[in-house]
Amino acid sequence: MLVNLGHRLFLLSDAIGAAGYKYSRLTYSSKRYWTCYGRPIHSEHGKRNVEIRDRILDERKPPWDIMFFGTDEFALESLVALHNEQKSESGLIGKLEVVSVSLKKIVPAVSRYCRSEGLALQTWPVVVPPGAYDIGVVVSFGHLLPASVINAFPLGILNVHGSLLPRWRGAAPIIHALLNGDQETGVTVMKIQPGRFDVGEIVSQASIPISWNTMSGVLTKQLADLGAHELITSLKGLPGNLQAATSQPNNGVTKAPKVKEESSRINWEKHTCRKIQAMYRALDDYFPLWTLWHGTPVKLRDMVMHEEWSCFVPNNRENCNKNNNVEKEFTFSERTSNTKCENEDVKSLSPGCTVFNKKTKVLSVQCADGCVSFKKVIVKGRKPMSAKDFYNGFISKKTRDLHAFDI
Repeated sequence: MLVNLGHRLFLLSDAIGAAGYKYSRLTYSSKRYWTCYGRPIHSEHGKRNVEIRDRILDERKPPWDIMFFGTDEFALESLVALHNEQKSESGLIGKLEVVSVSLKKIVPAVSRYCRSEGLALQTWPVVVPPGAYDIGVVVSFGHLLPASVINAFPLGILNVHGSLLPRWRGAAPIIHALLNGDQETGVTVMKIQPGRFDVGEIVSQASIPISWNTMSGVLTKQLADLGAHELITSLKGLPGNLQAATSQPNNGVTKAPKVKEESSRINWEKHTCRKIQAMYRALDDYFPLWTLWHGTPVKLRDMVMHEEWSCFVPNNRENCNKNNNVEKEFTFSERTSNTKCENEDVKSLSPGCTVFNKKTKVLSVQCADGCVSFKKVIVKGRKPMSAKDFYNGFISKKTRDLHAFDI
């Protein structure tokens, strides 16, 4: 009876496809589904389908045959954890094969690891034979998996995401957590759902605090390690964990879209000390803060940070996010209130004006509500230099009224 019902569902799905119809994204996003013979079983089909779902989970036992989808260093930690578990012969992981992407300029970290360790590697896009693997795992892959791939896995696909969903759905959750001054973040292991990113049911979550001076590269490594641990934990007792998965809440949803280099450009008139430090912590490891020196792009590195600029106030995440997201307009009289300026001389100057402190050897720049300081500078086309070298080679060559970055 089970086989006959599964076969009927298979034929029904093929018939719908032949007629030119497709399940809508809305349909998939609003209904729980499981797979049987590579086809979705929706909850409204009744009690019998719940029994089929439970039967699938009961029949599937470890070791789990896994297909892993991933690309970067964040994904690599989860792949290494899976591979180590497989090599330990604990009986949790059986077959382990990997899908990654082909990039023009670099070889993804996941691909490098597979080649060095001899893991089976395929390049996206792929066709997954229904039932060839028990479950899929996606970590920092960057591609929306079609229903045909998801439905090929009898137990579905798990995704390790670098935030506490539904907060920071999207491609850059860690960057946006730091841009908004979050004091806590974490990882979510969830079930992949067709048609949309980061909306599936939550299988597991774990959180960590964010220190006031944590940079994105460090936080990424912390979350990658945490995510790998949560993934292995989720695979242990997998059927029960899948059955206990819960829907994401409707409140607290925020988006974390990709960031571009333009996002790290400083607007000296509008950006506050708090905003610039948040940008520095979030973006320096990927897109260093930059500005223009009389038309020439200049990157500013090694910022002098201050704890009070990082919104590190317990139970104050909402106010912190509000302060960071709103670009306040300041009058000139308000631009001298910041007491953390490394150079007292710059506090009375206009936004963008610079002063080099010979004692502390930092370059201070006036912004919207005070001044920020940097120890290193990179002028386009030149090697990195100290603030002192930038002052001697560029600032000192101009009259004092031109000692300023472009607004």
